[in-house]
Amino acid sequence: MSKLGTFLKISALGAAVALIAQANAATFKVPVNYSLELVDGQDSGFNYSRMSRNLELSAGRHQIVLLFEGNFGNSDRAHLVQAANPIVVEIPNMPADANYTFEYQVPTDQDEAEKYAREQRISLINGNTKAPLNASEANYYILTSDSGFAILRNYRDDLASVGRLYAPAPVMAQMNNPQSREGVNEQGVQFVQARSGNPNSYNTGAAVGMSATVGAAAAANQADAQAAAAGQPQQVQSFSSPQAAATYNQLIQLYNSADDNTKLQFVKYVMSH
Repeated sequence: MSKLGTFLKISALGAAVALIAQANAATFKVPVNYSLELVDGQDSGFNYSRMSRNLELSAGRHQIVLLFEGNFGNSDRAHLVQAANPIVVEIPNMPADANYTFEYQVPTDQDEAEKYAREQRISLINGNTKAPLNASEANYYILTSDSGFAILRNYRDDLASVGRLYAPAPVMAQMNNPQSREGVNEQGVQFVQARSGNPNSYNTGAAVGMSATVGAAAAANQADAQAAAAGQPQQVQSFSSPQAAATYNQLIQLYNSADDNTKLQFVKYVMSH
């Protein structure tokens, strides 16, 4: 046999092995309008195809955090709708050749999208047979939080704060004896509420600096209140002064005291400006 013939046979064999391996790989298909936020505690480095929307997984336990977001409306006036809270899919023991996904009523307009973003009722299914998955195969819950802005949340911290972070890689130690707060919302969907102020934070120095600024803003607010009570003029805040962050602090307080619909409207406003 010629060297060319041998090379072609080896190449064909290698391609066949690759196709078989791909066919037998466990996958989780991410439904439309959902984005991957975390896979087993990692926010990057996983094997995900944006074209096929398939996430390749190894056999065994997995935790997938997904966020609902998308543009809804007509082409002339589309609006971004984003859920305030992600969903967490827990897979206790994924078979090596399994294909999991979930179905939901895909919204057709902005109103339906906003309604769905609050409820997020899904049905976990076998992607091949469309059969429902039982609780021993996969389950999910909505991950709520004490903190307000979804864009400021760290989902690893949120999960760790209630002892639910699954991260085989050493990304973060979980809190000791966390008190998990769980329940079922009005639509019958399980939720888990994370705790804010996790000391084992992923935040960088920039975020620490922001916390210090917020603290200074709170002190400035208190000083102004005391001055007003004493009949003294309040300080005029400058945008170049750290005290200007008092406006930010007040905004956070207002946001945290608002209802879910108001929070969603404000997030949409921020995302569009």
